[in-house]
Amino acid sequence: MDNKNVYEKFDWEQLQTKNLLNKIEIINEFIPDDVKSIIDIGCGNGIITNMLSAKYDVTGVDRSEKALSFVTTKKILSDAEQIPVKDNSYDLVFSSEMLEHLDDDSLNLAIREMKRISKKYILISVPNGENPMKNSIQCPKCKHIYARSYHLQSFKLNKLVKLFPEYKLLKYKTSGIKVRYYRPFILKLKYKFSPPISWIPYYWIHRNQRNTVCPRCENEFIFQYKFNLAATFFNLVNIVFSSKKPYWLIVLLENNK
Repeated sequence: MDNKNVYEKFDWEQLQTKNLLNKIEIINEFIPDDVKSIIDIGCGNGIITNMLSAKYDVTGVDRSEKALSFVTTKKILSDAEQIPVKDNSYDLVFSSEMLEHLDDDSLNLAIREMKRISKKYILISVPNGENPMKNSIQCPKCKHIYARSYHLQSFKLNKLVKLFPEYKLLKYKTSGIKVRYYRPFILKLKYKFSPPISWIPYYWIHRNQRNTVCPRCENEFIFQYKFNLAATFFNLVNIVFSSKKPYWLIVLLENNK
């Protein structure tokens, strides 16, 4: 979510602990025994940060004042590109569902910061091979097309590991609800022959959950489901050729030095 004003308007109260219990359990299993201090970059409303603080010395980092108001640990108001802490300050640098929101330049700067701050370990959770534009919507005001999740990056295990050549992969795991991958070629055809006003049947979703803010013009609107025969056809074709897979990819890396 590149626009800071849009990010600040996010409804942080909708993210609840009960939806992350399985993920928190895996994260606790992944943290090595010699870890005492953790920095959580892009901590959001601190659901995971606060839970980890029961056992570790944890600092949460986020660029949203609203999000940090829910964080009960030590916290720093900062983006991920330049965090005001010293080199090698924490045993483990942790990031959950943050990297996919960054554009290419911000991603490279954030990764550089993670390496700078970490003494030994980096633990990352991202969507597992997601094709974010499969859930595209279009702003009725400026006509900008964007992913409703505000995700800008897609990660598979190999791509993520290659971003950290100085680190070795200790372990990884996929988990979470199973979601269907969207074949890029089929998605291109869907873009060509159907309008991305709303491709997912939000008719069955509560109206309050259909609120969105355009990241380009900051227009707030409620996106509706509008049936489109071509879009439905390509969705059915994709079901034939694509399987479902766990939503989260969780990776633990150790510095080779």
